[in-house]
Amino acid sequence: NEVLHQMEQLKIRPHGRTLNTLIDFYGKAKKFNEVNRLRNEMARLNITPDIVTFSILINCYGKAGMLKQVGETSEQMKQLNIKPDLRLFNSLIDFYGKEKNFDEVSRLRNEMTRLNITPDSVTFSTLIICYGKAGMLKQVGETREQMKQLNFKPYLRLFNSIIDYYGKAKNFDEVSRLRNEMTRLNITPNIVTFSTLIKCYGKAERFKEVNEVLQQ
Repeated sequence: NEVLHQMEQLKIRPHGRTLNTLIDFYGKAKKFNEVNRLRNEMARLNITPDIVTFSILINCYGKAGMLKQVGETSEQMKQLNIKPDLRLFNSLIDFYGKEKNFDEVSRLRNEMTRLNITPDSVTFSTLIICYGKAGMLKQVGETREQMKQLNFKPYLRLFNSIIDYYGKAKNFDEVSRLRNEMTRLNITPNIVTFSTLIKCYGKAERFKEVNEVLQQ
């Protein structure tokens, strides 16, 4: 690495923040050989990785679909007694959910509970979208109930996604409940809402409901 080489020539010892920045830069560029070299350099300099280092690594590996490396990095965090924060948990749930590794998603949710980390709206949205895309509507419903218990309200974009999941499953009772809930929460539907409803009702040949949507 040219930057490290120049620092070495000037006898400047890089600190953890500099190495974190470089790992982030090369990770985003998917230059993982360079990422590994930087991790080895940290070890050589006796610089202990921190939560920032691990968050950068896990996000870079996760976005590249390198879940083996995500798992290995998570294990290294545990060995150093570094606990993931909420933001990192959300990223991990997203990566494993997209890969449909729901055993790991469940383990992460249990780990959050054990560490007394309260999920936020991002956690719930991530879970609902992952479950919904996999057709796991029971889990979608359970997650929505947990949202209600913590007084988190779905936003418009999430409502649109949930309507789409239930519409594709032809669960039109739930679609109606969702529309009523949007009204109760004063959430105004947009063009995506209407398009989703028309598509779901149309594919099921529920033309009465299609006309009702068109008249709104």
